Amino acid sequence: MRFTTTPEQDYILAILKATGIMRKTQAVKLLDKLGGCKGESHWERCFRQLGHIRKIAWVSDGLFTLPLLRRAPVDGDMLRAIDIMADLTDARVRAVTASTPPYKLCFLAEQRKGFGSYSIAIARPGAEALLTAAMQNHAQDGRTVVFLLSSPSQAGLVKTPLPHFFAVPEGGGYRYYTDNCQR
Repeated sequence: MRFTTTPEQDYILAILKATGIMRKTQAVKLLDKLGGCKGESHWERCFRQLGHIRKIAWVSDGLFTLPLLRRAPVDGDMLRAIDIMADLTDARVRAVTASTPPYKLCFLAEQRKGFGSYSIAIARPGAEALLTAAMQNHAQDGRTVVFLLSSPSQAGLVKTPLPHFFAVPEGGGYRYYTDNCQR
């Protein structure tokens, strides 16, 4: 028997193909932004179907990947980048790519005022100068860089003329800053 995926399932699979891993909560957050208020039971059924037809593989409770990647180590940086992508998307992710260093994830998000194009860079403590030096060799094409910091004190160590802001983990989510000012 051949199963047909829904548009919502295709949407999540397209993002998963780029990211390689995703939390169910992240997928639901992105799906809920599409509108239609389908509800938790609908999304549960969608994920069960995707698992049944072997489009996704569960790594642990609430964490899934592509079947070919089920034994790969969990990429915590990618999961944090997906959190930020979900925060910055108001309606739909139009394009997403797992990027090469210095960027972890690049995406085009549908927003209230049009579209936003972002590149997420992970700023490791002590490696901020190396990160910004590596960015000199990459064209931005109008993207805004989101630096994921461990603490707000790192913001002063990131020097770039590119449009950017900072994301700092706080209370299970992220606080966003521009040049040490809260967004």
